[in-house]
Amino acid sequence: MIRTTTTSTMANLARRQLCCPFFSGINSSILPHSTPSPSSTTISNTPPPAHHNNLITTRDMTILSKESKAEFKNQNYSSRMAKKGQPVSPHVTIYSFPVCALSSITTRVTGCALSFGSAGLGLVEIVGGNGAALQLMSNIGSSELLGVAAVAKLGVAFPFVYHYLGGLRHLVWDNSPDMLTNVGVEKASYILVGTSVLVSGVAAVL
Repeated sequence: MIRTTTTSTMANLARRQLCCPFFSGINSSILPHSTPSPSSTTISNTPPPAHHNNLITTRDMTILSKESKAEFKNQNYSSRMAKKGQPVSPHVTIYSFPVCALSSITTRVTGCALSFGSAGLGLVEIVGGNGAALQLMSNIGSSELLGVAAVAKLGVAFPFVYHYLGGLRHLVWDNSPDMLTNVGVEKASYILVGTSVLVSGVAAVL
């Protein structure tokens, strides 16, 4: 059986057949009827070519088992890269830090040391009672073991002197940014380290 339809309706049907396989099996009998005209054409009930029905593709889904998930979580980044044979990007250990960076890092390290030292003395005072921290420092200072008193004094003097002078250096830089040149910063770092070692060394032997 052959029915007629207009050219525009046929174009719409062709586009739908190409876009969606569902329309490839539409029977032409559901199309609107129209009277033959010079611009009309005919279509038949012949099914479309088979390749229109293969427009949808599928792929397998990867499922991660519980064992694989647990094994993946136990491996850190370096071990996973080593297992794959892929190199890991190098870290700060390959870089040569300038003296300014080292002096700035040391300022922060000495600040942390002073904080923990003060907290330790406070804890000794709380646990041991009034005067316990003073008695502890007196015992260390009067120790007869060779070098114990000097090392203890140096361990207290150097962080204090270095952190204090480092704070003064940053205070000067904040108020005089014109001093922040490559040569000036490097020179100031060497002066900071040398002065701190000298002053703390003198304090350790007194």
